[in-house]
Amino acid sequence: MNFTTKEQVILGSSYAGEMKKGIFGVMHYYMPQKNALSMHCSANIGPEGDTTILFGLSGTGKTTLSSDPKRSLIGDDEHVWTDDNVFNIEGGCYAKCDGLTREKEPDIFDAVRFGALVENTKYHADPNRPRTINYNDTSLTQNTRVCYPLEHIKNV
Repeated sequence: MNFTTKEQVILGSSYAGEMKKGIFGVMHYYMPQKNALSMHCSANIGPEGDTTILFGLSGTGKTTLSSDPKRSLIGDDEHVWTDDNVFNIEGGCYAKCDGLTREKEPDIFDAVRFGALVENTKYHADPNRPRTINYNDTSLTQNTRVCYPLEHIKNV
């Protein structure tokens, strides 16, 4: 990361999350200078304006818990807390999708449509299911992901 030229170089990785983690590192540098705190968390807001922040390691359920149908999603992974509010850095979600089903994760499953990106996934081999993602195939890696804009979630 070069803060003078505002350039980031990522080499030798096939993990798209490196880009967002690089920018998150930049936010860790700049946000304290603005009296704000960058956080690895999910966040949503209730009808009374109450914000909930959910902390946890990747894969521990932050995305699932933050997608509460009774609350509006702010975002699922990287946020900044200021004196006035909590805001999402990414403008989208980057969720694990191994074993994804509509029954288990309806909001995430339905977010996988035009405009979403999937990473490290494969299609079903069955010719009767062309271009259908096989979320159970983790032969490439356990780290299968889907990236989608916040607008793909109903309650944002």
